Amino acid sequence: MSNESAYFIVENLGGKHALKDIKRELDALHGVTSVSVNPEHRLVAVDYDSSGISYDRIEHRLNRLGFQIAADASEIQTR
Repeated sequence: MSNESAYFIVENLGGKHALKDIKRELDALHGVTSVSVNPEHRLVAVDYDSSGISYDRIEHRLNRLGFQIAADASEIQTR
């Protein structure tokens, strides 16, 4: 098991409904262990097992939900 974290700055993050959608959809992905959303900083943080899911698949799911990734914030170590 290889635990990793991914951090995304999301452009169009807004409203409680969007936050719930992100959390529900990403939590449902096999290999995702936790999802944290900080609307103030437009940050989505995902902890995952890289043997079960890839960074690209998480990013693709966010895009498919209609959220645009403004930046990879992997250098940020805060939630």
